[in-house]
Amino acid sequence: MGQIAEAIRAFFEGMGTLPSGERILASMDAVAWTLVILLAGAVIAGVFFSLTTRRSFLAADEIEATPQMLLARLKQDPTRLAPIAIVSRLGAEATLELLEYGDQIRTNEWRYNWSSVREELIRLLSQQNAFGPTYALARYYRSADKQEPDTLRIRRTTLIHKLGQLRHLEPDAAGVPAELRIRAHPAEVQGDLGFEGETMWLLADEPAPPVRGPLVEMEMIDFRTLQDADVRINIRRSPTVGGGFRLTLHKRHGLWVVVDEQIEWVS
Repeated sequence: MGQIAEAIRAFFEGMGTLPSGERILASMDAVAWTLVILLAGAVIAGVFFSLTTRRSFLAADEIEATPQMLLARLKQDPTRLAPIAIVSRLGAEATLELLEYGDQIRTNEWRYNWSSVREELIRLLSQQNAFGPTYALARYYRSADKQEPDTLRIRRTTLIHKLGQLRHLEPDAAGVPAELRIRAHPAEVQGDLGFEGETMWLLADEPAPPVRGPLVEMEMIDFRTLQDADVRINIRRSPTVGGGFRLTLHKRHGLWVVVDEQIEWVS
């Protein structure tokens, strides 16, 4: 025990004989100073990059973690995320808000980017049979009122599905406005579909006046069952530009949604 105590005492006495700062500085040569400067620079650089990298990661995480911020970014650029990522991260309600917002913008650049995103968002929502996505789609189609006749809801849904919520088709080069013509069954209830332009309801065999400008034609509704229906819609933007489409709608939870679309002709 005496030898251990003596060793401890000798150690602490040696600690008291460490060289002072002045002696260390006086003994340093150019190589030592260079090494000290390099070490200090490395420490400063490490601290700087650590702080800046951490700040950038936090900014990205903050955007992804907050649906409201992500929605605001998507309103600036709808192609920021893939449509499937938009639906999964925003949910049905925020996706509905994005759909309603996107349809209000008429600039060519936005419409070019928005068109394919919109179609895929609607398709993804229509694939989900849960009430939430179905109700969100029905509200987007402005057809959530179950007291309204099915035929009106189906036609409004078809119109918005192809033209957006504004239900607008651009006039032709001469400024002639677009027209909507509907072929309807005699017993079908007529109503306002919100089309931006003149709307004409015609019976199946009733002759139609000559076409003057852009035209949207909607055929009679083909009810396969009380829960399934097909509708044909033709959109003629000019005498040489247009297309024909067949939409399939299903009634889910008492609400009609488009579940399939086929192109029948394009000119």
